[in-house]
Amino acid sequence: MDFGKILTRSWEIIWKYKALWIFGILASFGSNFNFGGNFNYSFGSNDTRNLPPEFARFFANWERSFNQFFDERRVWFIAGLVCVALLIGLLFWVVGVFGKVGLIKGVLNAEAGRPVGFRAVAGESWSLLGRALGLSFLLILLPIAFILLLVVASAAFGVATLGIGLICLIPFFCLLLPLFLLYFLYTELAIIALIKENLGLGEALTRGWEVFRSNLGNLIGMGLILFVGSLLVGILISLPVVAIMAPAFFGLPAQDPNALGSGLLVTGILFLIALPFLILINGVIRSYIQSAWTLTYMHLTASKPRAKARA
Repeated sequence: MDFGKILTRSWEIIWKYKALWIFGILASFGSNFNFGGNFNYSFGSNDTRNLPPEFARFFANWERSFNQFFDERRVWFIAGLVCVALLIGLLFWVVGVFGKVGLIKGVLNAEAGRPVGFRAVAGESWSLLGRALGLSFLLILLPIAFILLLVVASAAFGVATLGIGLICLIPFFCLLLPLFLLYFLYTELAIIALIKENLGLGEALTRGWEVFRSNLGNLIGMGLILFVGSLLVGILISLPVVAIMAPAFFGLPAQDPNALGSGLLVTGILFLIALPFLILINGVIRSYIQSAWTLTYMHLTASKPRAKARA
């Protein structure tokens, strides 16, 4: 497979059809939203005793304010916030899937010479959204079920062996990271198959597995290229973010509370100014990566029989 040709063509598409950037921004909502926030933070005296006095006071004040807010009198308020957060997370997930479908559909239209404007692609993507949501939910559910079963089995094994057996499982746990990375490649193929070949959920899962199994080497190669490239770009993007946070960090150890407030204010203003540019850059990166995966799928399946399409 010609990786250079695919990567070059991906850039040509997203640069020519900048409407795909909008779908890239939308797709980023679903991938960046995190449900795993932990509200169980605690900064005990053992955590701050080795810190400078200014940092210790900062964390102590933060812990006191946190504990005062999360008390029994605010249980229903906190529960309401959790429900709102879950609803927002659900909305972000739907928007993210819609953006992903739009990116894939836009690249397919570009290669087929069909319209790639936002309105045209959005209209075509809307009709595919229901199936795409169903497939995405199923693809999320499978690793969650696997992790739950793994946790239960590991706990039972640890109890049966008085904890000694868990040491033997460490190499197995180390293998989970590459396993999940491979699963990510499979999910990309399954979703692209659903959209490109107009398949049902089961057919898309089967078709994705066929392409994955037959082209594992090429897929790993493309995955490594995109991962290293996105990592380097992410490092470059993080540099101005670090500069934006500098005023707040410089004001933190100051004895004057006004210095800390001024630092936080400057950081907040700079962040608000930079936020639109960061969102745009993230959307462009997401558009490029999704374009590369879509073209990879098209290249790998160009000379191979397709699964039976939906009527």
